[in-house]
Amino acid sequence: MFKSFNTFSYWLSTFCICLLLVSGCKKTETVPDPDMAKSVAGTYTFTTISLASSSQPTTVASGNVAMVRNGTALDKVDLTLSYTTASSSGSSTFSESKTITLQRADNTIDLYDGSTKVGSWVLGTLNLANYPFSTTSVTLTATKQ
Repeated sequence: MFKSFNTFSYWLSTFCICLLLVSGCKKTETVPDPDMAKSVAGTYTFTTISLASSSQPTTVASGNVAMVRNGTALDKVDLTLSYTTASSSGSSTFSESKTITLQRADNTIDLYDGSTKVGSWVLGTLNLANYPFSTTSVTLTATKQ
């Protein structure tokens, strides 16, 4: 009886050790930060910018994009696009703000104006494509300051 108890005890111990090894080796998953607004908030300087529907050639002399968290929302920002143009008819300054919804797509954060995708953000670089602005649409690339 003592010998069968030792065998049982040996197998029970072996089983428990194996169970601990199997359950103790879990993969840790990286969960992205749900606070997308914190990631994209800041001031951005234009790298490239183009304006659509201009009746005459227009040069953007200066400008920036500011993104600020919308209240306490983790997925909304207030985007303010401001720029000054210079053309043969003089210079003008434009500024407009919109609330933008953020959605994560892998390593990218997509920007939506309502249900329309207007741009994306990747590691400090903002890209807007055909962003409806005032009486025109703007396509730009900007880097976070």
